[in-house]
Amino acid sequence: SFGGRGSDLHADITVSFDEAALGGDKVINLSDPSAPGRTQSLQVHIPAGIDDGQSIRLRGKGQMGRNGQAGDLLLKVTVDEKPGFRREGMDVYTTVQVPFTTAVFGGEVKIRTLTGEVLCKIKPGTQSETKIRLKGKGIVSLSNSSVHGDQYAVVEIAVPKNLDPEARQKLKE
Repeated sequence: SFGGRGSDLHADITVSFDEAALGGDKVINLSDPSAPGRTQSLQVHIPAGIDDGQSIRLRGKGQMGRNGQAGDLLLKVTVDEKPGFRREGMDVYTTVQVPFTTAVFGGEVKIRTLTGEVLCKIKPGTQSETKIRLKGKGIVSLSNSSVHGDQYAVVEIAVPKNLDPEARQKLKE
């Protein structure tokens, strides 16, 4: 019967942006409501792709029931922010500073991704606010680990503040 199973416990955990995006194991300390002042350490596997507000269910980690069957522990996830990164579903948005001359003449810039830096080609005449799509560099799907979102790097053109007369003349031409 259902009545014999222990009740589910609920707790909140905070994970970093990278932990949520890439997954990994994390040791968390939870206070045990059935034993005042006692905390227990639990190793939790953070599934790659989990998002803010979702829960991780740990089977059998809840309260012990009368029939010896424990309920589950539900961990509600809060994902910390990461400077320069914004997540929308499985896609990740970042900004990339592109030097003025690179925007005009084309070239390469380094773009930070979740798994390190990549070199990306900039087309001549690239405008500010242009989105560069890095296919598959986004967040992995929770339900299918072979599916990834994309990363969009939004171009911010770094306009030189103080040009020497020579450079100014060249730009005019």
